[in-house]
This record gives sequence, C-alpha cells and structure tokens, in this order.
Amino acid sequence: MPPYDALETFDTCVAAINDGALRNSFIQNRANIAQANATFAGASQTASWCDLPRAPYANPNFVVTGTLTKKNLTDLYTDYMVGAKGASRDIYDFLLTAAGGLCHFCGGLGHVRTLDHYLPKATFPAYSVHPNNLVPCCRDCNSGKNAAFGAHPHEQTLHPYLDDARFFNERWVHATVHRQDPILLKFECAPPGNWDAADQERSRSHFESYQLARRFSVQSGSEVSKAVQQRAGTLRDLTPASYREFLQESADSGDFVLNGWYRTMYTALASQNWFVEADFTNSNWVFG
Repeated sequence: MPPYDALETFDTCVAAINDGALRNSFIQNRANIAQANATFAGASQTASWCDLPRAPYANPNFVVTGTLTKKNLTDLYTDYMVGAKGASRDIYDFLLTAAGGLCHFCGGLGHVRTLDHYLPKATFPAYSVHPNNLVPCCRDCNSGKNAAFGAHPHEQTLHPYLDDARFFNERWVHATVHRQDPILLKFECAPPGNWDAADQERSRSHFESYQLARRFSVQSGSEVSKAVQQRAGTLRDLTPASYREFLQESADSGDFVLNGWYRTMYTALASQNWFVEADFTNSNWVFG
C-alpha cells in the first residue's frame, strides 16, 4: 500500500500549480475531493469500484465535482504530478519504484515503466492523483488492457493493493505441459471451486484483460529450454525423484509470485512424470 494520504497528495499536487486562480479553484474544492476520496475508500472495502460515478469519455469541460472539470483533474496528474518538479513528482517517483521494478498486474512478467490508473482517469478523473489508484505497471499491461473499466463487479480486474488476499495466496493460474520438441506450456485461469462466482469471474477477467495466457506461454519457452539443457547436462545424474524435488524448489520459490508464469511453469513441470523421467540426452526423448 502506498504510504501517502490521498488528500495530502492532492494538496501537494495543487501546491505545484503556479497559476494562482487555478490553484485557488482546487483549494476551494478540497472538501469535494475529500468526499470523493471517502467514497473511493468505501468502494475499496467491498471491491465495488465499478459503482463509482463516471465522467463521459468526451467533453473535457464536464464538471466532475464542485467546479472542477474533467480537464482540471486529469491535468492535475499530467502537469502537476508527472510533469512537476519537487514534492509531487517525488510521490510519483516513489510509487513508480515501490514495486521493485516488477509489474504485479502480470505477476512480475514485465518491468515497470509507468504508473497505471486502476480506475482510468478518463472516466474517473476525481481519482487521477489518488495514491491507491496509481499502480506501477509495465508497458504491455498499460497498453494492452481495455481502457474501459467493467460496469459490473465480476468484470473488474484485480487490484494489487486493495483486493482480497485469496487472489494472491491461492492458486488460480495453471499450466499444462505438451510433450513435443520444443516443449510447449499452455496457461489457463482455473480459480478454486470454493470461490464465489464473482471472484472466479474477476480472476478470469484479469487473466484475459492482460492477455496472460499468450504472454506467459511465450515467456516460459526460454526457461523450459534452459531446464531441459540443465537436465541433460549438470543435472543428468539426479534420480527422477531428486529432479522432481529440484523443480519443486523453483515452484515454491518466494522470489516469485504464486500465480506468475515462473512458479506456475515449474509446478506444472514437477507434476509431469514423463518430464522428470525423460532422458534429454537422447534425441528420441519425445517418443521414449
């Protein structure tokens, strides 16, 4: 969770505005922003962000709250946080680096390049500088997802800060290993059956929105090739049981997220008897 208060962050960004009249208009609407932040906090308690009021895509002069327009609020982020120098830019930079460089929308597959508005600022401009709405994100996740935000709870993607721990502590991404040369892994979303229907659908929405099946499969290609080369080389003398334990260590590694491509891949490899028993020094291993 970002260590910044939402209203204090708003104040910091407003303080970066040089135009006195514009700055005063934000100050005069501070109570309206405070109320909007309270509404966001309430929605976060129930993961019902889809019910928050929206601004239309067009019409930058649409009045969002008090006298503040959509353009006022989106410019607050673009010009007085991202484009500023000083305290407001420091907040942006802290949020950008807080994830250790790894994007958590895709389970650490991509490297962080920008902050993503979980609630798009085009339709939820009141939260354009809300710290809990700004998530470190890789370019693929930022550009690949649909700019629209789901209208129903089950259509919402997962929020790395605010969502229930079950999405991060229980497995809902799985992989199947296809015995061919080169070995192919296919990833799928299969949430636990004891989850309620909305949470199951949300995990599927997240998986599809960020195109994780394709991206995980592509990423796993080079890693599984490395695993095969290791088995044929330095690990060739391990018994199948010992090699399975070796694979399981990677599957259990706390250095990677549970539902990311890496741990899911090694979990799948460790579960395949033919893989742990294969003689990869033999060119005919596919048919062995």
